[in-house]
Amino acid sequence: MAKRLRKAAKFFTIRKRILIVAIFATLVPSLLLGWISYYQTHEVLHAKAAQELASGLERARRGVDAWLEEKFDGLRVFSGSFVLVENLDRYRRWSTAETAGQKRDRLEAEQQLSEFLQLVQNQVPEYHRLLVLEMSGETVAQFPPLQTPTGIESGWVDRLEPDRTLISELLAGKASPTPVVSLGVPIVSAAAEVLGLLVAEVPMARLNTVLESSADLESELLLVRNSGEIVLSSLSWKHQQAVGLTLGYQPEDSAVRKRLASHGNYRGVDVISRSFSLPQVPWRLVVEQPYQSVFAEVDRLHDLALLLILILLAGFGLLAYLVSQSILLPLAKLNRAAAAVAKGDLDVHLETDNRDELGFTITIFNDMVRRLRVGREKLEKISITDSLTGLYNRKHIMDTLSLQFSRHRRNSTLFSILMIDVDHFKQINDRLGHPAGDAALQQIGFIFRSVLRNIDVAGRYGGEEFLVILEQAGEQQALETAERIRSVAEQTELLFAGRIIRFTVSIGVASVRDGWEDTPATLMQRADQSLYLAKQRGRNQVLSAGLNQIDKMLALPGGRSD
Repeated sequence: MAKRLRKAAKFFTIRKRILIVAIFATLVPSLLLGWISYYQTHEVLHAKAAQELASGLERARRGVDAWLEEKFDGLRVFSGSFVLVENLDRYRRWSTAETAGQKRDRLEAEQQLSEFLQLVQNQVPEYHRLLVLEMSGETVAQFPPLQTPTGIESGWVDRLEPDRTLISELLAGKASPTPVVSLGVPIVSAAAEVLGLLVAEVPMARLNTVLESSADLESELLLVRNSGEIVLSSLSWKHQQAVGLTLGYQPEDSAVRKRLASHGNYRGVDVISRSFSLPQVPWRLVVEQPYQSVFAEVDRLHDLALLLILILLAGFGLLAYLVSQSILLPLAKLNRAAAAVAKGDLDVHLETDNRDELGFTITIFNDMVRRLRVGREKLEKISITDSLTGLYNRKHIMDTLSLQFSRHRRNSTLFSILMIDVDHFKQINDRLGHPAGDAALQQIGFIFRSVLRNIDVAGRYGGEEFLVILEQAGEQQALETAERIRSVAEQTELLFAGRIIRFTVSIGVASVRDGWEDTPATLMQRADQSLYLAKQRGRNQVLSAGLNQIDKMLALPGGRSD
């Protein structure tokens, strides 16, 4: 019964290891390492996304504060005008005018206030409307005269911020298709007496520009009311319907929620977000980023590169209409180069003698292409390399084996392969820990680089199994190379954390044979059978898939047949 259970377990392991006979003990560490790698990658991306969201939120907060401070500074300058202070004082002085002269003086003061507001509005066309309010909240003068509420009720004195400013709720109406905010500063006499309030209704188009400049390419910055209603969006040029909609979820302050959670936003897209309450106004800044763009790094980089290329193409097209005839030729070259990059040609380089903006753009373009080229080379290297050992990964080594068979069929070129397995690898992990096992696998990579020729190719096949392709090597030469690897591994003493790690390897050898209809699968199967036999015979030895494999094994200095 026990024998049947062992056979069933062994058969199960073979199926799960993609038709390759291996030791069941390697399965658990491999899965564990894979899970740890996934978890760590997820945490790194999570931390990176949280930092990026926090940075974007901080940039937007500083931008909003700077925008408000700029508007208040301008209002403070006008609120201190002698004309404004003097005429408002005259108006208040004759608030209970009885004589005709007093009433005339009051009307004259009101008229001069309106003319002053008109003059200010002409100087600063950005102001949608300017008003002067009494302490009671009554409008003394305004320009232009509109029949819309000010949004500032009576008792505004008690609602002044510590910096002597006032911000009202947003106004909406046909006269102002864009969002407008009312900003107020007190009008103070020379005797430091508060006479009234100077109010400016300011369109928030510039504030929308602040959000656009603060947002990353893949994020969206939103200014929302505490109720969740969207006021401004950094992507309003793309999603104009955003204003007036609700977020779709209740935003939480970044100081309250530490983990990023996915929510469905107003467009039905799963996003992660951070928010910040603005202290002076009943608004919140919310930054959103699509969930998939965060946890699909390759797709994110692809989309980012595509967006950069589209931006450059659009910029070049615009320059073609604005620049003079003298730079049309380099601009056309630049457009052709950008098109080549869009098609995947990263060997583009533009020569330029221009020292103007176009020359600078060409320099930046060349640097971008160089960075893209370097990035692609790094990605290609990462895609074919095992990060732990520095050897080729399984996909690349198998692709190399297929190419080697193609050359063999065309030119009858001999070659051999080695299947190498670290003996008792699970005991190293169990006794010294997984870092020690990783160090042993890295040492195997060092051994390969010291023993193998430049034309040979080595890769990590899976777990503690390795595949080596010996080009232009027959069976005897392959056996000798395998024995050198086995001998060096046996003599290696690896110092790790104050302890010496010793390990051995078992190697199965298989060579292509003339007249045999070999395929990568059959050659791998013969090498794997030799490796399995080496394990069965006691490990730490080399066996070949040749017909006289026992004699050849005994002929080698380190070979054993027991």
